[in-house]
Amino acid sequence: MSQSRRSVLQGALGAGAAGLLVGGAAPLPAARPRAAKGVELGMRWLGVAGWELTFAGRSVLFDPYLSRMPYAGADGALDPALPLRPDPEAVEHVAEKVLTGVPELILVSHGHFDHLADVPHLLSRPGWSGRRVRTLCDGTSRHLLGAMGVPASRMADVVPVTGGDHLQFDGYSVEVFRSLHSRQQDYTSFAPGTRDAVPERPRTLGDLVEGRTLAFQLSVEGGPSVLLTGTSNVAERELAGARPDVAVVGMSGHEAVHGYPDRLLAALGSPSLLLPCHHDDMVTPLGASGISGTVSSGAVAALKQAAERQARGDGTRVLAPRHLELLDVTAPAAT
Repeated sequence: MSQSRRSVLQGALGAGAAGLLVGGAAPLPAARPRAAKGVELGMRWLGVAGWELTFAGRSVLFDPYLSRMPYAGADGALDPALPLRPDPEAVEHVAEKVLTGVPELILVSHGHFDHLADVPHLLSRPGWSGRRVRTLCDGTSRHLLGAMGVPASRMADVVPVTGGDHLQFDGYSVEVFRSLHSRQQDYTSFAPGTRDAVPERPRTLGDLVEGRTLAFQLSVEGGPSVLLTGTSNVAERELAGARPDVAVVGMSGHEAVHGYPDRLLAALGSPSLLLPCHHDDMVTPLGASGISGTVSSGAVAALKQAAERQARGDGTRVLAPRHLELLDVTAPAAT
């Protein structure tokens, strides 16, 4: 295990962030001094599968879904026939008041509404005009973004990627992995399908189809690496050799998926820090006083139990993030 992984610093900037340690490690305080020569990395949970990563004066977004629109039919299940009802005010509030700044990169795991639906609004913000914002996604998501009215000037920077891509940026790299979407209890997936051309403008939740699901690993030079997943499934052979310091783990329903999340953690070699996501109710507005109560404690416990089963003696921390609070995850530079 690298020096960076052994000594990754994990802190929570924000009272009450709950850390759960496994593998016999001593408890860490809520915040740690920054390591000399280390690159500071901040992570902010945006709800559902969304995250903001900040480092070296820059920002990267992953699956930024902020509208939290109604999704359930009368039976409480996902209803693909429900209309898309984005909430521009909610998106603007987070973009203006919460995000660190204009992102230089947006990563999209797949085309479903709770991952993609607010990207067109973000890319069309007047406040971001004149600043280059690249988007990495699969080809289906790119076609859907075009159908939802992303300006041509922005579409030029929507880059289709696939598993196996490893792209170099200024001071960091992004590796792309083929992944899989979660399975419902009847073994089906919500709104499957691909788009080989720009379709008609999407009107319903089901019009935003999955496409090809991806995972991303962002590695900061002189800092930690973070694996970002947006679903509760894994193609573990695709992750062979990936050794992130931090793993964002989708923890929505996975009863129909064999051995998840144990297979994911085994493939990754037990990262130092695990952050569950996609385990809230998806509809309570961000900033609402009761939003923390919509997080599934069972999902957090399931991830902790998987980490305990996979522990190899170095200790793995499972940290349950709070909506919109900033986490400090900093690794020292290699010596």
